[in-house]
Amino acid sequence: MTSGYFSNKLKIFFVVLIACCFLIHPSSSLAQVTEIVTGIKVRGNQRVDESTILYYIKTKVDQPLSRQQIRRDIEQIYSLGQFKDIRVETEETDGGVEVIFIIEEIASVGQIEISGNDKIETDDIRKKITLKRGATFQKHLINESEEEIIKLYHEKGYFFAQVKSRSQKTSDNLMDIEIRIREGEKVNIEKIRFTGNKSFSDKKLRSQMETSEKTWYSWLDDSGIYQKDILSLDLFRIESFYQDKGFIRVRASEPKIEINKKDKEIYITIPISEGPRYKIGKIVVEVDGTVPEEEIRSAMKTVQGEYYNRTAINQDVLKVSDLYSRQGYAYADVNPNIKIDDKTKVVDLTVEIEKGKKVYVGEISILGNVVTQDNVIRREFRLKEGELFNSEKLKRSKQRINNLQFFEDVKIDTRRGKDPDLIDVVTTVTERPTGSLSVGAGFSSVENFIFTASVSKNNIFGRGQKLSFSTSLSSIRSDFNISFTDPRVFDSEFLLGIDLFNDDNDFITFNSRRRGGGLRTGKSLTEYDWVGLSYRYEDVKITDVDSADVSEFLKNEDRITSRISPTYTRDTRDDFLNPSTGWRHVVRFEFAGGILSGADFTRTSYEVTYYHPLFGKLIGAVHGEISYASGYNGEDLPAFERYFMGGPSSLRGFTIRDVGPKDNGGDPLGGEQALLLNLEIQYPFTKSLRGFMFYDRGNVYGPGPDLSSTAKSFDLSKMRDSVGAGVRFLSPFGPIGLSYGIKLDKRTGEEAGEFHFSAGSAF
Repeated sequence: MTSGYFSNKLKIFFVVLIACCFLIHPSSSLAQVTEIVTGIKVRGNQRVDESTILYYIKTKVDQPLSRQQIRRDIEQIYSLGQFKDIRVETEETDGGVEVIFIIEEIASVGQIEISGNDKIETDDIRKKITLKRGATFQKHLINESEEEIIKLYHEKGYFFAQVKSRSQKTSDNLMDIEIRIREGEKVNIEKIRFTGNKSFSDKKLRSQMETSEKTWYSWLDDSGIYQKDILSLDLFRIESFYQDKGFIRVRASEPKIEINKKDKEIYITIPISEGPRYKIGKIVVEVDGTVPEEEIRSAMKTVQGEYYNRTAINQDVLKVSDLYSRQGYAYADVNPNIKIDDKTKVVDLTVEIEKGKKVYVGEISILGNVVTQDNVIRREFRLKEGELFNSEKLKRSKQRINNLQFFEDVKIDTRRGKDPDLIDVVTTVTERPTGSLSVGAGFSSVENFIFTASVSKNNIFGRGQKLSFSTSLSSIRSDFNISFTDPRVFDSEFLLGIDLFNDDNDFITFNSRRRGGGLRTGKSLTEYDWVGLSYRYEDVKITDVDSADVSEFLKNEDRITSRISPTYTRDTRDDFLNPSTGWRHVVRFEFAGGILSGADFTRTSYEVTYYHPLFGKLIGAVHGEISYASGYNGEDLPAFERYFMGGPSSLRGFTIRDVGPKDNGGDPLGGEQALLLNLEIQYPFTKSLRGFMFYDRGNVYGPGPDLSSTAKSFDLSKMRDSVGAGVRFLSPFGPIGLSYGIKLDKRTGEEAGEFHFSAGSAF
């Protein structure tokens, strides 16, 4: 009986268990009847297109209804960020159910009205704020926009500016926003003070800061404006300045800001804790034999016994790293460890070097060259794929590519190659227009109306070749020139060029018309040395020589000149258009006549230019030239081959070609010898704009009726000089210069100075 009882109980238990399983699994055919989706609708959308919403709904018509899939559909629609609420309802239909997605959209930003702003343009404010018409409206965007507007006004010195916003919802679910601004008055920094500074004056410390006091020209450069972020950076600048003077423990503490609301002034006080001053003690270089210790120490500027200079030590690290990089160790790690002795106020320096492995050049890739062919760039590389990496050659490669003058910008980056011992080189160039059509006009006190025009292509078909035609017309000249140059014939080191010209010039004392042509060739000898050879044939006609001025070298005549001209150039400048360092030497010799026929004469000149950084951004430039010419075989030097001076490319402040021997009427005759010296201090405002001040000194020497301002041969005591200033900038048509020079030795009948316009490089 007992066993039958438990048997019946067990059967009931299994029946209940099976029933529960069916209830737990609704998919079971015994638990419920499956519902089929007969349609899908979207309601409530105004701005978001129905097709966009349906794209994210994966529930399909004629498929079984899945509540899990409905939940996923809701999540997907929510992810669009356009909706505030989403509900799903179903309606029974014949054969199944229709699924209805009922959505409530978030309002969009409608009209944005800004009022009350007089000091800052509305467009400038709109660029700063995060609110944009048509974007999804979020309450926090109003707060962020108000903060950005306040920040913008603070940057301009309006610290009392207030911003209030109001939003209003329209019938088409748009949120119109009104931003009202009360600007208040401008507040400037009246005074920046320091406390605790014993070694350096307030003025000296202020000069290290970007933040500055109000000046009379603050309206022009926005000086005197308080900006918290910039002032924080200024504290680091002050500390860096002290650390470069030996004050390792210096601290520039949080500034105290006082605002005088009545007088609209700000007073800033910066506490300084200088600490003791330290000198450099022992300097230990842990060498490994790769680079001699003497070479490392000679590259370092840090010297024992001098005051500690953090910037100098960092520069030494870069120099030592570069020495190793030249040997192929591109990833050499140079670590300067310092040991500070607070008792003796001495810092011992240990230079630790982990050279790593040698690396080789992997892939050299070129990007950005739409017009210029790859080989035109690659042939300027001093590195080749597969050879030992050398940072000096990489730097020189960038200089050479930049000096092609085809590109506005050249960037060369390195990155690890496919193998650990490879380093890839990525060159990115930004091409500048190399074809140009320019037409210009101007006025000069000497040439009167000037018209210039040129058509040139500096990179024909991207091959690096140049073709140009130019003309200059004024009251004293009429020049036409056409030339073609291939600087690297068949990718070799040889240059080939051809020139045709027709130049008419009024030298005041005589008129010269020159027609002819020439051939040019040349070749690189080394990385910086170049030799050239040219031949030039001319038909020259001299007219309008007054009978009173006729002499052996100056007379109305027709002459033929046939000359050969070897040239040697050594150019180590870092940038041909905007140099800041390096030398340029040019030796020229011209031999005309003799076996070549035509007029017999020779001309020789030596030209040197030197650029060197001074301090800050200032660059010093020195240019000098000495020239000598004479006839031979009993002939005098023809008048049209004599040297002339004065104007933008020689002695500034003087009338063009007006310096040197004169005839009885005071007109220039030119000379057989010339000396010229130009000194400049240049300041690069931008990469394309430089200002400069100059001192010029020079003269032309030779025979003539009037030598009152010169001499018959070289005489350093007989030189004219001038001072002045100007600007040079890189236009789409090449370098352009504007300058004004003032004579330091003005003579009777001369103007005090001259204004000059020039095209082309400085020297």
